[in-house]
Amino acid sequence: MSNPEEKSKTLIIPVKGMHCATCAQSISNNLYKREGIRKADVNYGTEKAVIEYDPDKVKLDDIAESIRELEYEPVMPGDAEIREVTMRITGMTCAACVAAVEKALERVHGVKEVVVNLATEKAFVKYDPKQASIVDLREAVRSQGYDIADEEEVDVYEQELEKSRQLMLRSWYFTIPIMIWMIPHMFFGVAWPNHMIFNIGMTVLSAPAIFWVGWPTIKSAIAAVKHGTANMDVLIAMGTVIAWLTGPASFFTPLFNYAGSSTMILSFNLTGKYYEALAKGQSSQAIRQLLKMEAKSALLLVDGEEKEVPLELVKSGDVMIVKPGEKIPTDGVVIKGDSSVDESIATGESMPVAKHVGDEIIGATVNQEGLLHVEATRIGKDTFLAQIIRMVEEAQGTKVPIQKFADDVIAIFVPTIIGIAFITLVAWMLIPGPLNRVLAWGAGFIPWVDITLPQVMLAISAMISVLVIACPCSLGLAVPTALMVGTGMGARNGILIRRGEAIQTMKEIKAIILDKTGTITKGQPEVTDIIGDDKLLYYAASLEQGSEHPLARAIIRTAMERKIKLTQPNEFKALRGEGVTGKIDDKTVIVGKPTL
Repeated sequence: MSNPEEKSKTLIIPVKGMHCATCAQSISNNLYKREGIRKADVNYGTEKAVIEYDPDKVKLDDIAESIRELEYEPVMPGDAEIREVTMRITGMTCAACVAAVEKALERVHGVKEVVVNLATEKAFVKYDPKQASIVDLREAVRSQGYDIADEEEVDVYEQELEKSRQLMLRSWYFTIPIMIWMIPHMFFGVAWPNHMIFNIGMTVLSAPAIFWVGWPTIKSAIAAVKHGTANMDVLIAMGTVIAWLTGPASFFTPLFNYAGSSTMILSFNLTGKYYEALAKGQSSQAIRQLLKMEAKSALLLVDGEEKEVPLELVKSGDVMIVKPGEKIPTDGVVIKGDSSVDESIATGESMPVAKHVGDEIIGATVNQEGLLHVEATRIGKDTFLAQIIRMVEEAQGTKVPIQKFADDVIAIFVPTIIGIAFITLVAWMLIPGPLNRVLAWGAGFIPWVDITLPQVMLAISAMISVLVIACPCSLGLAVPTALMVGTGMGARNGILIRRGEAIQTMKEIKAIILDKTGTITKGQPEVTDIIGDDKLLYYAASLEQGSEHPLARAIIRTAMERKIKLTQPNEFKALRGEGVTGKIDDKTVIVGKPTL
């Protein structure tokens, strides 16, 4: 009898549209309703879902449907996702150059948008990776006689952060004038210039903030209520909209106008969301750094000719040509050539590793000096780097025991707060006496407390206060953020944490045992002893100026620290794996192994 665990598959997908920890909990609960879902960890911090499922019982389309019916958007494997890249272009001198580059890029099939800036010498390009590739974009630019200095994919997190920042700023643009206008009324009881204009001004100025800037919040709240859930946006939307409605109502009833206060509620909420986005972007930076390590293209040997292709088109068995200083496109084995490779990003080893025919080589590592022909053996999700990224993503996506407790609290938090808010409203209406006495006591040191307001207004104010003061997001975001920072910093420093539970268990660690001498190092060699005087260092460092080896850089760095003036070497020759020879001041100098 087969083990059901053997059939299970793990899916890691980004989920767009989450606004708080309760959103993540709602998605997780809805996924568990599907037969065949064994685990559904949705992480608000990383905006990803780690789903373990039985492919015989549930299909990918079913998983996507479970998420979309809550009005969130999963990015499923194979979905066409528009990529955005920034390219620094050299050689542009005028507006005509800009126009030529823009037209050339726009002609590439699959390019959606092009913006070229002469001042920054950069081109911003949106394209469909199924129709165009980074290689096509390069060729389009080079066809016009210009070259590309470097290129970098636009960071989605940076875009989300900027979007949050713009919403926050727009909200404060309306809120600050309202706050200034409210000061005389709050502290001195003076509605300037009169009550009618003051009420009209508060209502009109706050409307764009609530219904334009705050529309994403209101839309999220409506979607949550429609599907029988209640997230943080429900609390904020109820508080702000009810507070704003007192503005129009104040013209026909004795209700106090709290429309101005509604913009403050929204502004503080959006400011909090901005700092949440900032925290998420910083804590997930390690994954983005790992992704940036990948080469974007490969130089293949096809029928005796060199051909540059996007990395996605490299197949197992293809022969890649890797020149000195270039990244190894994907995992493979050396079939021709000798060189040394910097594998520090994969192994933490600071010294380059010699590579000869038959040696395995890791993708994204850097070829140092020789020309290599490498046969691709592992591509895509099977490469060493892809497995590291997947391992870190799974660790970040798993829920530690303390986070599961936090999720249980969040699940009942919002409904509980809404219930307390309505109980507060009823209590202020039915038993005003004791509550009014507390309010009168507060009026002695809080100048804007007005105990002369109608009882219904005091009741509504108390209810709004309960709704907007409660925020479960800090509870839901704290644990995922700590998990992302821990696993992210570990990955950046060469420590891979396979399960999130390990982070929580590590607090019990009393000692660390290492099984390899030299594992804990600075990551670069340095000179520790010099047998002789500075003359010896002068000759060695002068000769090593012709080498790119880490030991050579260490010797040169020591000479520079001692302010020794160096001489350029003549007849320099590097002997791979042995050392270097040359002439300094017409004297033959040899630096390397004793056998040399």
